[in-house]
Amino acid sequence: MKKSLFLFLSIASIAVLNLNTFGQSLTEFKEVDKFKLSDYNVKVYFKDPLLELIKTYPDFDGKENQIKHKLLSDYLFHNSLYIFQISKKKEVQKNYELFGNPQKLRERNYFNLNVLKPDGTLEKSIDKVNLGGRFFEHMVLFQSERGKQAVGKGVQIWGYFDKIEPYETFKNRITDLIKMDIENSIPDDLLAKKMAPIEPLFDYQKFGLSHVKGRKLTITVLQYDSFGNVKNKYPRIESDENLYLSSTSKELIWVMAFPFFSAQDSSIQNENRIKVSSKLENINHYLKDINVTINPTTKQVERILGKLIIHSYSSEGHSTSDVLYQAEFAAIGEFTLPKTIKYCALDDKEFKRPTLTIEVEYELK
Repeated sequence: MKKSLFLFLSIASIAVLNLNTFGQSLTEFKEVDKFKLSDYNVKVYFKDPLLELIKTYPDFDGKENQIKHKLLSDYLFHNSLYIFQISKKKEVQKNYELFGNPQKLRERNYFNLNVLKPDGTLEKSIDKVNLGGRFFEHMVLFQSERGKQAVGKGVQIWGYFDKIEPYETFKNRITDLIKMDIENSIPDDLLAKKMAPIEPLFDYQKFGLSHVKGRKLTITVLQYDSFGNVKNKYPRIESDENLYLSSTSKELIWVMAFPFFSAQDSSIQNENRIKVSSKLENINHYLKDINVTINPTTKQVERILGKLIIHSYSSEGHSTSDVLYQAEFAAIGEFTLPKTIKYCALDDKEFKRPTLTIEVEYELK
């Protein structure tokens, strides 16, 4: 295995580049590529998120690492990164804008590709673009010889490892989508559709949506010795300011931390236990055999038990395994909310040796 490349990057020393523009809609973009596609000419423009953040926050280089990552993520979810412009006989036909979709807050591939008419109006939005990332080849950080060596690799930036996304990956995917659009052959299931909000099944969900302003998750991976004693702990902290988008995402940690069931789900109650069979894709991807315990006096949720589905991917393909899942609730304000989440081996029915724990702190409105 090759050694990961470590970069210690200072943004303060970066000079703001003289960015070329191409028309009013491409102000602050830089032309980074051009090529032929059938009888079309394609020009590619890139807007560097880091340069934009430096303009907005002159003290950006001095901010804490966690704040830098948050500012960068917020920017990427609300702005365009690349624009592929196709023209014929010097007349612009369409712009293809790679734009962050804030509805995909917890998804790895969060970009949409907006297809824009020459006047800038939206013709359609392609949802399943399968592109994401936080650091990209055309960023000014990676234009030096040392920076270019990091492209396509895992690099430590601001205390975290991130892959520097190669432009070729983006070019190939977007070019394929442009070809389909030119041929009017984009499958309907790739296009963005307006999704109705999921109506909550339980009161804790309704309370969370109306009262939770933010959350801090302390996620700890635990290792044990042969005697069952904790040998190593690997904690990390994640923060969240949109409970609905996080909980309805397809990201494991956020589904575990606040299971968001639908009012359309099947639920069968037997005394103080409710067995839930969900119709939601994200829940079914990670949880099964779900049983919810209700306090007989307060009627509020005390605990959720089930099995967590662990997905593994390798050169041999996709496989799954099950572990036990438990979410213990605690009083937060007027309601109970998930407070301590654990998963452990199937034979550890008392959850004495969890492999992973999540402790949740809530900030109420």
